[in-house]
Amino acid sequence: MIAAGGAIAIAVTIAIAFVQRENGVHAEPVAMPATERDRIAASILFQLLRAGGTSGDEALRAIRRRAGIAASVTPDIDIANWAEAFARVASREQRENLLEFAVQLIATKDRPVPVHQYAALLDLNFGLGFQTDSLARLRELYRFDYIDHAKDARPRDAGRGAGSLPLFVRDTRSSAELLQILGIEGSPNRQAIVTAYRRLAAQHHPDRVFGQSDEVQAAAAARFIEITRAYEALLAMVRE
Repeated sequence: MIAAGGAIAIAVTIAIAFVQRENGVHAEPVAMPATERDRIAASILFQLLRAGGTSGDEALRAIRRRAGIAASVTPDIDIANWAEAFARVASREQRENLLEFAVQLIATKDRPVPVHQYAALLDLNFGLGFQTDSLARLRELYRFDYIDHAKDARPRDAGRGAGSLPLFVRDTRSSAELLQILGIEGSPNRQAIVTAYRRLAAQHHPDRVFGQSDEVQAAAAARFIEITRAYEALLAMVRE
């Protein structure tokens, strides 16, 4: 892992590494020209930045200047499907680097990530094949949080003054409370937690209500945040 707040040169080195390495040591990816893998990675990062409201031109500049990827971009892609395509042609190390660099592109310590963009980041996480708490660990490392200020869908532990939000507040609720949020009974294993979360996240994903009334979007965002926080907290508690 890269230390939080590392120099841009380090970030660029990492980005170049994941788009240039042909043979990873942790996996045997399907052979594919590096230029095509670059295009998949660039398109994923482009869509992720656009999900947070970044303009197309700004997103392209960020990808090319900070990541050093000059490949063409396919707009309006489904991140989950393209992440699965990237996973088929990349080593585990390359997949980990792509997820971390995606976090580096959007994470700031003083501005929470919009929930719509964080949902896209989760899609990337799962599409790359990470079914545990990989993204939660990156959230802790880079100390960023997520919220949709535009819809006032703040979690219950958010500050009330001027819409402020304490970044990365560790959940102190009991495991019983968290399990109830995910609709799980008994003492589940990690796979049961992941399965329950994936089912609920699909139901309340912000994309399902995008364009509907503010009230509908706010309710979906609040529920999505609630189940995501419960999921991350439970994975930190349940070790296998």
